Amino acid sequence: MSTATALHGFAEKMFSGGEISLTYAEGPANGPPLLLLHGLTRDWRSFSVLLPELSSRFHVFALDLRGHGQSGHVAGAYRISQFAQDVIEFVNSQVPDGTAIFGHSLGAMAAMKVAASGKCHVKALILGDTMITPENFRRSLYAPLFRQLHALLLRPGNSQETLASAMGTIVIPVPGFAEPIRIEELPGNTPRVLSEWAGCAQRTDPDAIAMTSDGRACDSCDPEQTLPKISCPTLLLQGNPELDALLSDADVKLALRLLPDAKHIKFPLLGHALFMHQAKPVLDAVTSFLQRK
Repeated sequence: MSTATALHGFAEKMFSGGEISLTYAEGPANGPPLLLLHGLTRDWRSFSVLLPELSSRFHVFALDLRGHGQSGHVAGAYRISQFAQDVIEFVNSQVPDGTAIFGHSLGAMAAMKVAASGKCHVKALILGDTMITPENFRRSLYAPLFRQLHALLLRPGNSQETLASAMGTIVIPVPGFAEPIRIEELPGNTPRVLSEWAGCAQRTDPDAIAMTSDGRACDSCDPEQTLPKISCPTLLLQGNPELDALLSDADVKLALRLLPDAKHIKFPLLGHALFMHQAKPVLDAVTSFLQRK
């Protein structure tokens, strides 16, 4: 393990798994363990707004998934089952007595696989605005978004700021609008926000984006098979589908039917980014849920 720079009292370290090395950040041991798993084209720092509060109550670990951040890349190996296997190895090595997991988007999809596997001890599960039914991705605004982002990342010579500017011009269909909307026109997508996202995207293996966009990443994702195997308490955090949230009302209904022990909270004023838009309501929901476990 090598220790790097600190953020909010977190030390950045390296974990060597069976196939790949993963970067993660570890906070002070101020309570029970909590593992954070980020979304596609993000890294562990996407949880930065939550870290001060979470680290005062929990022993937080935040992982860079394979192909993201400073973790290793493996061409063509970005299936949800492969992300999940990395997490299983990490949990069994670093928190063998078990941990709660909070996954956002792609991280939540991996977390579901981990919890259903029975190969490590997951004490509680929080699923942040994710897909339950993989086919929904192809019908969402995120399919064209990530196809365009993938093409931008393949352009040679992109600086972070050049990429951020180009990302702002990505056009996506938005519910309630007759014509596609540029990302930079959506609330919250300021130049600073786009620049931070561009930096994360540049550290993402384009293969990870391509495999998610074309469905290969989810080739073994079947909610009817996976969700009934998740025995731990589960909290579904849903943004507003009219504000670009990915988790649909139909998927919430399906998940609540299939999960043995599940609760649901919908945030009508938040989109898919959830805590990256407003931290407090998400923090309140997460801490309240975990402190009852």
